[in-house]
Amino acid sequence: MKNIFRLCLVWIILAGISTCAVAQGIPVAAGGDAKGSGGTVSYSVGEAVYTTKKSASGFVIEGIQQGYSNAELPISLLAFTATVANKSQVQLSWETASETNSQYFQVERSSDGVSFTKILVVDSKGNSAGSQSYIAEDNSPVTGISYYRLKQTDIDGKSIYSKSIAINIAPGDNELKAFPNPTTSILNLQVDNASARKLVFALFTIDGKLVTQQNIINNTTTITTSGLAVGTYMLQVRDKGNLIKSFKIIKN
Repeated sequence: MKNIFRLCLVWIILAGISTCAVAQGIPVAAGGDAKGSGGTVSYSVGEAVYTTKKSASGFVIEGIQQGYSNAELPISLLAFTATVANKSQVQLSWETASETNSQYFQVERSSDGVSFTKILVVDSKGNSAGSQSYIAEDNSPVTGISYYRLKQTDIDGKSIYSKSIAINIAPGDNELKAFPNPTTSILNLQVDNASARKLVFALFTIDGKLVTQQNIINNTTTITTSGLAVGTYMLQVRDKGNLIKSFKIIKN
């Protein structure tokens, strides 16, 4: 009776080895962890803990496995820069070391570094093992400090963002003009890229009394001066409360 019990125990162990070998035969990665007359068992990379079962004819090592992934990132970004080409243009450039199933880049801009808006889209090279360079232009930049970032989207619709970069565009004399000066009946205020900015003008008497104030929404704003008394006035242009330009206006 004891001999029959021992034979049954050996058969169960060997049957377990054979079953494990079949179950784990596909994802073999390491190999050689279980051997016996019933087969061989292997487990893949990521083993966290294991137990050992032994018999007279073989042994089985059972491991708990952790999954892992070798999926590549869609791009490897080397650089992303922004430079002021002139007072009305920002040149954006970036370079990738490699690309995998990349579909397009979206350039986004923000005036506060928190809320970003899409300003342009550039198609990517798709797949590349070598470096690729890109150049884009923002033809309606914001005066003062603004922020840019890249949003890369692959063909599966997945997206990743770059870090944001800041740039400062100082106002220049060539982008803000008031004419004719002296004036008699009208005064024209010319502002480059007015629709992309949030500017306000205010006209004051020489002693600081407000005459008129208005949001600037067009590149040229006409201010009626025919009803004003002859004298000297101050015209101020502000960006979010900050003074960016002041004119001394003579009314004849």
